[in-house]
Amino acid sequence: MSGTFELRGPLGDVGGERGAVGVIRRQGCAEDPRPTDPGGPGMTTNHVEQGRDHRPLVVGVALSPVWLSADAWRREDSRVEEMFSLSPYRELVEKAERAVVDFLFCPEAGHLEPSTIRHSPGFATLESFTLVTALAAVTRRIGLVPTVQTAFANPFTVARQLASLHRISGGRAGWNVVTALAGERNHGLTELPDSAERHARADEFITVVEALWRSFPSEAFVADRGTGVFADPDRVQAIDFDGKYFKVAGPMALPQHPAGRLPVVQAGASPAGIAFAGARADLVFGAVPDLDAARGQRAALRSAAVTAGRDPGAIRFLPGLHLVLAETREQARRVAEENAGNRRLHWSVSEPRRTRSRRS
Repeated sequence: MSGTFELRGPLGDVGGERGAVGVIRRQGCAEDPRPTDPGGPGMTTNHVEQGRDHRPLVVGVALSPVWLSADAWRREDSRVEEMFSLSPYRELVEKAERAVVDFLFCPEAGHLEPSTIRHSPGFATLESFTLVTALAAVTRRIGLVPTVQTAFANPFTVARQLASLHRISGGRAGWNVVTALAGERNHGLTELPDSAERHARADEFITVVEALWRSFPSEAFVADRGTGVFADPDRVQAIDFDGKYFKVAGPMALPQHPAGRLPVVQAGASPAGIAFAGARADLVFGAVPDLDAARGQRAALRSAAVTAGRDPGAIRFLPGLHLVLAETREQARRVAEENAGNRRLHWSVSEPRRTRSRRS
């Protein structure tokens, strides 16, 4: 899709493997041509044999307006005037769902440097929770992944937001966990903690959020009109968490969705980020320049998973693709060059090989 709203699809196909993610979508719908995985909603089971991954390819779309094409907003067909409204996102996501795309991913920086917006949108964007909740109402199957900046957020509030999104969407939520790169003065901090400290806080953040979800299990919600029992209080327990970064009593203020925990998406590529993803992530998005880099990051993630005591196949690595779509290859190349600005273009897809057909 050319113009302001780019179609960016992380595809899990590296080095010949068909690398499926922990599927963040409502499975088993009649309209969905792919088989339901026996792992249930939200996750796939592990079908890896002799180093080959036989799970279905999974595709996601990142809703990041012109982050990778700074000049695209100047096109006549960009619809830049609608950038801060729902309509363009809704149209894109409805198309993605019809195409059986698995999930949409809303990256978010949460801060803005004024100097960056003179000639491009920079990080100006809608808030991700609000956006995906609105999109939940107009979709049925596609997964919904907002961004949480654990360096600044409150785990009780985030637990409620995600649990509510999971309920509203019918079990289609995941969450993109980021530790933040800037914006500390917007949240009462004078400086940003170092990478190790931010990742330690993120680890504890996830622990608290998942404990809160378990504190009010779905089975506790009875709604028995005959007996007048709304919920079983014996099954709802405080968590009384007392950690280095958070002290949270609980319990949760609404019952957990029957689908259980939400898949964790992560994009860290630093040593601390790789270790964190190895311990916590179900899906890792990678901004890698080429196939060798993708293989290297995938290997590092698998090694980190083993170090954390996890199955290396539990993490799905999805290298990112920036797609410029047009009617022909020549038109797509022209659009890409027009939108490139000062960036150097790298053509990751080679020209199709032409072969002469044989007649018997």
